[in-house]
Amino acid sequence: MTPATIRLAVADDHILFRKGLRALISGFPGMEVLFEAGDGEELLHRLDQGNLPEVILMDLQMPNLDGLQTVRLLRAQYPRIRVIIISMHDEPELIESLKVEGAHGYLLKNASPEEVRGAILAAANTGETRPALSAQLS
Repeated sequence: MTPATIRLAVADDHILFRKGLRALISGFPGMEVLFEAGDGEELLHRLDQGNLPEVILMDLQMPNLDGLQTVRLLRAQYPRIRVIIISMHDEPELIESLKVEGAHGYLLKNASPEEVRGAILAAANTGETRPALSAQLS
């Protein structure tokens, strides 16, 4: 791992989607997936063990702790980690509420690989703690 490598975590309760996202990201130069989690509880447990990614790609709807609940906890416990929510829902009110809670990006599950890569780079390379979501919405 080089200093320029973006370290990531992926949280989604659908194993096939999670593994596919990991495989996709592993093909991007300068990016490494540290771990996967099946829900927000598992994600937070892994973070507590010292596995701190710079960016987390996280499903909105998960058992135990969903994406919104997990974003709230991440903002309080790990404010430097940037979070990109991934969902199949495209409601402006939902996206705005995630922005208010501290999400750094929002991707639809049908996003192209280029959109995923761009969202990760935008979240990782911003100097702000909470960049605007609008730059990552299309």
